Amino acid sequence: MSFGHRLLLLRKEKGLSQDELGSQLNVSRQTVSKWELDETTPEMNKLISISDFFNISLDKLVKDTTTLDINSKDSATFAVKIDKPKKGIYDIIFLIVKIFGVIVLIDVIVMIIYFSLNGFPD
Repeated sequence: MSFGHRLLLLRKEKGLSQDELGSQLNVSRQTVSKWELDETTPEMNKLISISDFFNISLDKLVKDTTTLDINSKDSATFAVKIDKPKKGIYDIIFLIVKIFGVIVLIDVIVMIIYFSLNGFPD
């Protein structure tokens, strides 16, 4: 369940309109609507205000879970998976420039060898 859907359920559970909730949190009705539609996410200070207002933990509000896997072997460590970035246009252009540079370098070396063996034309 998304944050917006949880917020909508919490608001309706208290019988509040978007305007009433917005007044309690010092935001506009449109802001509450965008949160509920998952178009935007509240800033941290607003998340704290929302959790206080509905008397719900931030973890439950944001992640919809309060249980952690304590029995896991690696419960004290966090695993971070770093994905290799995809080839962007700049990476492709950089590769083409490198290939072109190698070709020019080989051409210059061949010209130096040719002129040193055959001499420069008059």
